[in-house]
Amino acid sequence: MYPILFELGPITIFSKWLFIALGFVAASFLFVHLSKRNRIQLNVLTEHSFPIFFWTLAVSRITFVVMHWDLFFYQFHFRNIFKLLEIWDKGFSFWGAIAAWFISIWYFSRKADESPLRLLDVMTPSILLGMVLGNLGAFLDGINYGSTTNLPWGMVFHSANVKYIAPIHPTQLYAALYTLILAWVTIQILKRNRGRLQGFIFEIGIFGFSVLKFFEEFFRGDETFEILSIRVPQILALVAAIASAYAIYIRYTNKKGGDPDFVLQKFTKKIFKGSTKLNPPETAEKMIPLQNQAM
Repeated sequence: MYPILFELGPITIFSKWLFIALGFVAASFLFVHLSKRNRIQLNVLTEHSFPIFFWTLAVSRITFVVMHWDLFFYQFHFRNIFKLLEIWDKGFSFWGAIAAWFISIWYFSRKADESPLRLLDVMTPSILLGMVLGNLGAFLDGINYGSTTNLPWGMVFHSANVKYIAPIHPTQLYAALYTLILAWVTIQILKRNRGRLQGFIFEIGIFGFSVLKFFEEFFRGDETFEILSIRVPQILALVAAIASAYAIYIRYTNKKGGDPDFVLQKFTKKIFKGSTKLNPPETAEKMIPLQNQAM
């Protein structure tokens, strides 16, 4: 397609990085807007923006190198080590970035006594919006492409990145479409939720994206690491879908007063120290009449 939009002397504008930058700007504006509407403290991100960015970038890069070891060490040479630092080769792992980003947000929000679930609720539609533009950039760049198809909307990619010369599934456009729909759905739920169910928007976003990502992998034609002839991104999407579905199930079957944080705190208290115990919503509501009587 169009991996390079235009060149002006030594300046080269790559379509992928341009749309990633546009996606970051769009996601940032939406995040600030939703944070103000939901009274979220932004200092958690502003004060720790660099370590969050660095950790996410590093883990994403390391994950990609581990999954594509043959691209960097096809022959033993000391100079190959320096290739690990050449991040402009577009070698990043989406799932590695997601994992590192989630751990970073959870750690720093707990450290700042801010509920990570409230923060993740606001960030979910923002990230989905940014991913819409990121997928459009991948479409122009000719990466994340699909397998061959006879469907009328199959497209021929004239790109060195694509190994097919026949029409293929435009999986980048599939991803852009369903992430746009998910972004709109999570924004609507966030407006109606009004902070009553912390973490619910995040759970819905993860579940919806993982399920759709799982089915998208059936149409992908690009090469990736496989286990038993199954694409690793598809396995990770299935694991995320099951985990988020279980979290939603626990929310509605929790006998501890309907507290959405109960099981999550029980799981994470051994990992992160200093986590505070939240009062179950129903228990807190029952305490209000007693406090009024005492007055």
